[in-house]
Amino acid sequence: MIKSIIIENFRCFNYTKAIGFSRLNLIGGKNNAGKSALLEALLLMGKPSNISIARLLSFRKISTEFLKAMPQKAWDDFFYHQKKENEIKLNFVLDTNNESDNKVSIICKEEPDDFISIIKNDAESSEELLEFASNLESTKSAKSSLSIISYTKDTQLQKNIFICSSTGRVGRGIEHTFIDTHFIMSESFKVNTEQLATEFDKAKLEGKSGELLKAFQIIDSTIAEVDTFNLGESSIYLKRNNENYMQLSLFGDAMNRIADYILRIVNNKNSILLIDEIENGIHYQCQENIWKILFNLCEEYNVQLFATSHSYEMIEAFKNFILNNKVQDYGAYFEMSRHPASNQINIQKIPIYSLEDKLKNKRPVRG
Repeated sequence: MIKSIIIENFRCFNYTKAIGFSRLNLIGGKNNAGKSALLEALLLMGKPSNISIARLLSFRKISTEFLKAMPQKAWDDFFYHQKKENEIKLNFVLDTNNESDNKVSIICKEEPDDFISIIKNDAESSEELLEFASNLESTKSAKSSLSIISYTKDTQLQKNIFICSSTGRVGRGIEHTFIDTHFIMSESFKVNTEQLATEFDKAKLEGKSGELLKAFQIIDSTIAEVDTFNLGESSIYLKRNNENYMQLSLFGDAMNRIADYILRIVNNKNSILLIDEIENGIHYQCQENIWKILFNLCEEYNVQLFATSHSYEMIEAFKNFILNNKVQDYGAYFEMSRHPASNQINIQKIPIYSLEDKLKNKRPVRG
């Protein structure tokens, strides 16, 4: 598990430090306090590679057409105040026996000659990559690259390069993983129906599909069965008592999101799960029980959860679950805020009893 982090020159973070992470971590704060950007930094810490950069471009809805038209601006918003001459540094400590310091370094270069050299000198480079490199050399169009380098202490583990030009974009390097990391964005990024069915089948094969049924029954107690059928495309189907099977998509966004993060936990032991706006679609009366099943599954499968929320009710449900089940050592609430003068982002761990006091007195805990 991640115990502490330092973020420098990434997105809205100039220099921000956070310590005291636990099994379940809930992050609150006003709009534009940097909650989603924090999850993006955690993704890059867990999986520092060009593949993760591509995912974040997709999350931010940066189109391929824009990248081809303005390749020199591909990475602007990754850097604090768009200062690409400065290095992004992501430092973190894992809860392991040696407690080694780990670092991800991201550097932007406007003339990526090292990328071209790597391709040309690599005997395994494909014809497509060789053609791409030749086009880069011959074209006078703007181009830009990122070097993503991972370290443990001072030992370099892996270097990835991700390049963008008017002819397209391409990455080079093996995806390095410090810890298996999964990111679920807000409801605007709906999970693929067929992919979700595949994940359910994996869980079913391992005898874990009952965990998803339990979660569905928190939302709707009449759900009696869950299964997958391939009718045109694979999909999850639910069956209420004395009714026929219906596709999961007919039961609302909350059920789809719950299926997504429950299946990611049970199918990915020893990992990190990042959930943006965890409260979306979940009725407030169900939220404490959702925290309970998340906690139990994260404990069983050794998964660390980081979730953001705007919801007063979701934060209160988290607090109630922690106190009612006496698991203060396994859950932590963090509040993000900006300093009114410096605009620096602060991530403060709020003790659970202080959070209870804040909630009782209606002091700010949400956006």
